[in-house]
Amino acid sequence: MGRGSQHLREKLSEDQGSCSGREVQHDADIHELHDFRVSSTVENFLTGKIKDGQWIFEVPQCSRAKETLSVILVSAVLVPSFTVFPALLLIASLYLYRSYGIAGGILFITPLVILCTLPKMYSPWFKKNCFRQALMHLVRYVKPFKLLKKSTMASDKNYIFCWHPHGRLFYGFALFCGLFDIWFPELRNKEFFGGINDAMFNIPVLSTLMSLNGMIPCNRKSVEKKLARGDSLGLIVGGIEEVLEGTHEEKDVLYLKNRKGFVKVAMQNNVGLVPVYAFGENQLFQHEPNWRLSFWKFVNNFIKVGAPFPIVGRGGLPIPFRKELFIVVGEPLFAQADETLDEFHARYIRAVEDLFQEHVRLTANPQKKLEIV
Repeated sequence: MGRGSQHLREKLSEDQGSCSGREVQHDADIHELHDFRVSSTVENFLTGKIKDGQWIFEVPQCSRAKETLSVILVSAVLVPSFTVFPALLLIASLYLYRSYGIAGGILFITPLVILCTLPKMYSPWFKKNCFRQALMHLVRYVKPFKLLKKSTMASDKNYIFCWHPHGRLFYGFALFCGLFDIWFPELRNKEFFGGINDAMFNIPVLSTLMSLNGMIPCNRKSVEKKLARGDSLGLIVGGIEEVLEGTHEEKDVLYLKNRKGFVKVAMQNNVGLVPVYAFGENQLFQHEPNWRLSFWKFVNNFIKVGAPFPIVGRGGLPIPFRKELFIVVGEPLFAQADETLDEFHARYIRAVEDLFQEHVRLTANPQKKLEIV
């Protein structure tokens, strides 16, 4: 374990003995974690404690080979589904059209259109009993994994959890959304949904799997529909534009100055904005060279696809490196009386900057800088 990771462990556990009384007084909260371990039939999945009003979740490391194999299998299914798979479908349809004419093309395209247009359904049972098992292995894969929640959320309100940074792939965001009820047992009386790029829901099979697991298109109509029901949701605020800014070793770049839509939605629906910062997200895959980012920026002038490939990690494959992932959940912000959109947006940016500056010193790279564009 690196010096930065050791520093993080020491900082989060210091004065543990003197605070033990405060940790055990929240028996109901610790009981929630115990119930999760038992019901999932996975022993010692995580440890949780409450200290000075902050929740700290840590996941112990286990069999390296087992977790690596799980990540390889998940990557082999998911990553090609939104990178290589769409291109192969296009090539196959063109080939059939050229070989068999219009009838061949229609025969190939028709089932795909049906799959894309079928109603997208969310299944809490599928999410908890099927998808969760894979996520447990993905959580254990990174080292170390820690989630620090700075306060308990009020159960009578709903929130937009704003994820920063996007990263090369939304690895941490998937863990955050898929195991949301573990991180926020106080909100278990509500549903939680993760918002991602609308284009992802045009990919057959993948769109069905994402819908079953509580992912929704991040357009305004879908977001406000969930908020109106009293549910909460997560958004990767930087979106495609942030992906095209690239990832860097010495700094994190957030596309946020011109992102105000999520703030407007929060104000109009009277929901809280919760900044969530994932330290280490940008280090899980190789950084893209500038020439490749320039190419994808050009492509995105015509079609919003981000930078779908290549995604390079361990061994030159789309498998993340086993590095630190430290997620910090800030305190919720609500619009104040007579506060304008620009004022609330500026206050949110300051909250993100403060969250970064307060906790970057606890990471493996305490000299990292934050740049907001």
